[in-house]
Amino acid sequence: MIKLLEDMRVYPAFGREVFFLFLLSVLLFLLVFFLFFLKKTRLSQVFFITMMLLGSVYSFVLMPLSAPDEVLHYVGAYELSSKMLGTPKPLYDHDGNLRIRKEDTEIDDWSGDNKPNEATVFGMFIQREQILERQEAGFFAKEGGYGYTLQKPVSTTPFAYFFPALGFSFARLISASRFTLLYFGRFFNLLFFAFMGAIAIEKMPFGREMLFSISLFPMTLELVSSLSYDTFILALSFVLLSIVLDYQHREEKLGLKEIGIICLLAVLLSPCKMIYSMLFASCVVVSYRRFSSPLLYFFAIFAVGLSIVLGVLLVNFDSFSRYLRPQADTVNVSDVVGDGIVQETYNRRETFAQPDVFVKILRNTFMIKGKEYLLTMVGNPLGQFDTRVSFPEGLCYLFLLFPFATAILGEKKAIRKKTLNIAQRTVFLLLSVGLVLVTLTMMLFAYTPKRTDYVLGVQGRYFIPVLPFFILSLVPLGLRGKKGEKLARGILLFQILANLVFCIYTYCTLFQS
Repeated sequence: MIKLLEDMRVYPAFGREVFFLFLLSVLLFLLVFFLFFLKKTRLSQVFFITMMLLGSVYSFVLMPLSAPDEVLHYVGAYELSSKMLGTPKPLYDHDGNLRIRKEDTEIDDWSGDNKPNEATVFGMFIQREQILERQEAGFFAKEGGYGYTLQKPVSTTPFAYFFPALGFSFARLISASRFTLLYFGRFFNLLFFAFMGAIAIEKMPFGREMLFSISLFPMTLELVSSLSYDTFILALSFVLLSIVLDYQHREEKLGLKEIGIICLLAVLLSPCKMIYSMLFASCVVVSYRRFSSPLLYFFAIFAVGLSIVLGVLLVNFDSFSRYLRPQADTVNVSDVVGDGIVQETYNRRETFAQPDVFVKILRNTFMIKGKEYLLTMVGNPLGQFDTRVSFPEGLCYLFLLFPFATAILGEKKAIRKKTLNIAQRTVFLLLSVGLVLVTLTMMLFAYTPKRTDYVLGVQGRYFIPVLPFFILSLVPLGLRGKKGEKLARGILLFQILANLVFCIYTYCTLFQS
């Protein structure tokens, strides 16, 4: 505490920021308390306000490019922004490297590391020097001209980067500084998630507090307040779940408009990460009786399947074809450590020819990495596995219980029939288990070196999109009416408070490190 006060005296800007964070945290907590218990505001509206304010706090504390793989998403969004603006020309240099503003070259080749031969990504490991540099930066750019980045963008659908690219484009049009550009991109990405999440909560016939609770995981907040395309995946997966449940329980019959909405989601979400195409299997819980005719039901199945296939093939044709039809002499390799040394990974044909070995690897994975998956799903650690930015382990387990509790206690809309029957719960459960197993299998072949007896490269954040489906498959829903609703909102308020305290503590800790 004494050292903190000394730092606040020596660095007045830091003292002002800590005071601002504390004041904003108090105001946000009081505002949510008022909206929850005094004004009785709609949950979707509280969600939007909370995500925008709390996400902005996370974006400020966990500096740009500190989120998992954020530098790759930064380049992807920058590339799309350049295409939107039509500048510079040519877009790439003779080596295929993306041209960027001279102002922005410091972002992924930070000179403050005093290592001219190493390209240090700004924010990859947050230090006091970087915080001070951000404090001293102005709103507008100080340099003109163009440079280039050696970082390569992620191959995915451009829709995943549309909103951060929109923020980048606006910042570039007004000649904003590199920090202004990064925060504009993050803000637009956060705005997309908050808006789509609010739509999902508004449409959910039950389980709304559960979605809110999962969105308050520190890991979720870190992702949606960054440039990551996980923001896009999480937003659309939540909307997909809400639409499926809404279609099953609404009174009106389903027609072409409703089918078109699901198809649009399939075209947008499936190419982003092919594994999440599995989420559309949840559509089978919508009974054929909900459609105006049985023929329309079978048309819906065909249309959604076709949308998934077309979306994947248009964006991921090369990687998809290599996976389905590998050449006989193909050897997959991966740079596991990131030091430039590649190692041969497991071969699909050889592995499936020895099912006992495959099952043993999966068993070992759950035994060795299971705890890590649970903790990293919530937020221990955050950033680039930065142990200084770790949500407390005990709170992680508590946060894992909160979505189950809020699903049981939360308010349920007046619907015409029982929430979910056994068959529908079974579909959600099989979908959840299947997505986890397929994710592990794909990473076994793409990332895990031979003779490693468990899967590498998987993080708990990969399972957040399917977590709501898993919870709904297990718990009874909306049992306690208005009293349960108050308890559920009390849990959400506690999660908000815990996140705010964590952010203030983390910011002070990072500055002192």
